[in-house]
Amino acid sequence: MIVFCLCLGVAFSLGAVDSEPPLVQEAGAAITLDNEVAFSFYGNSLHAARMRPVKVASVREHDVFSAWRDYQKVDLSPVLASLGELSDSLGLNDWFVLELVRNYADGLLPSGTAMDRVLLEYYVLSSMGYDIKLARSDHQLILLVPFEQEVYEHYFIHIDGKDYYLIYDNLDSNLSEKSVLYPCDPPSINKGADRGRSLGLLFENKALNVSTGDDWLCDFDDGMIHVSCMVSPCVMRMLRDYPLMDLQCYATSVVLPQFHAAIEEQLMPQLEGMSQCDAADALLHFVQSVFGYETDTIQFGREKVNFVEENFYYDNNDCDDRSVLFAYLVSSLLGLDVQFVHYPGHDCTAVRFTECNTRGNGYYYGDDYYLICDPSYIGAPIGRCMPRFRSVKPAVKTMLPILASDGKTTPLEPRLDRKLFVADISVNLPEQGEPQQQE
Repeated sequence: MIVFCLCLGVAFSLGAVDSEPPLVQEAGAAITLDNEVAFSFYGNSLHAARMRPVKVASVREHDVFSAWRDYQKVDLSPVLASLGELSDSLGLNDWFVLELVRNYADGLLPSGTAMDRVLLEYYVLSSMGYDIKLARSDHQLILLVPFEQEVYEHYFIHIDGKDYYLIYDNLDSNLSEKSVLYPCDPPSINKGADRGRSLGLLFENKALNVSTGDDWLCDFDDGMIHVSCMVSPCVMRMLRDYPLMDLQCYATSVVLPQFHAAIEEQLMPQLEGMSQCDAADALLHFVQSVFGYETDTIQFGREKVNFVEENFYYDNNDCDDRSVLFAYLVSSLLGLDVQFVHYPGHDCTAVRFTECNTRGNGYYYGDDYYLICDPSYIGAPIGRCMPRFRSVKPAVKTMLPILASDGKTTPLEPRLDRKLFVADISVNLPEQGEPQQQE
């Protein structure tokens, strides 16, 4: 039996293939391409090669396989070429290629069934070289999609040592807690270990180029550091429902390279001449001061982590968002090694300084000492931890190499995971007059 579960959630079961007898069915009509189809993609009207889709008679296995055999009669190359051109021109990563195909299916089959759209998506994505599987419940088909990164708060099935996340039709996404899913891969699909590639969720070496209007000017000033930047409301809407990942994935992604280049170009002269500690303190104060604080539940109705760009778009953020932004700034501007630090109910960062003698609250990671830097502990300098966490052993995750705005990696070396040792507190800080704690 294959386990179906929600990360940090409830488990389900994937049932065995049904035992319905195969039915003899006449081959369907040949499928042809006919001009183009228009469809909407995050407010943009796009066009791609049209194909005549197949009707899926029912969710039963033999009907799904019959429709799949009909799909194999078409030369899909014009559709793949047009969708590939759109993906390249819009700078889409794998997640948004998936969304592009789903929106294409919606445009091609606006009045079709969920089964029709999902099977079309499965056919196109598999033909693109992705490792997509298919499952069915009692009333619908579901895409099973593997990601290179771990995804949280999303149902997935563990198959042959690999996690496949459930992607439903846009218009019919009902799944009860007692639903049973059945594997439904067409028999012609390669059953070997190398079925295709997983979808990457990072933004690397591409510039997301989707817009429905003018960019917004955002201006931030804490009295010492000033940043003025342009952000795209359309791109922000695209990122709003992005899959939930580990914090380092957000800090190392470059959604809008021009945005990152502009931020770095403005900040570098303002930090010139400062020591590592002073520069880190200045950046820490900036992140602590220029944003309002709000929990994800109140602001978005669910858990969400902001990419770097999103922090400059929304008026408020929380501890994990600020940690992402501060980690990016310190890594890209100062070239220092940053780790994400997780305490129960709170996230912050820690930095390994190379030219700084400041001591404070921190821990040893292998032979290296990391100072706590908390972007949500208002007024706290580097090396100061919230009082209730000073005796708590944190969980940490290392930063991946940062991608610079020119697409090249900075000279940060990947860190090997080693056993964590928590250092004794080096400075006894007073309990009175503590900075404001936000979490």
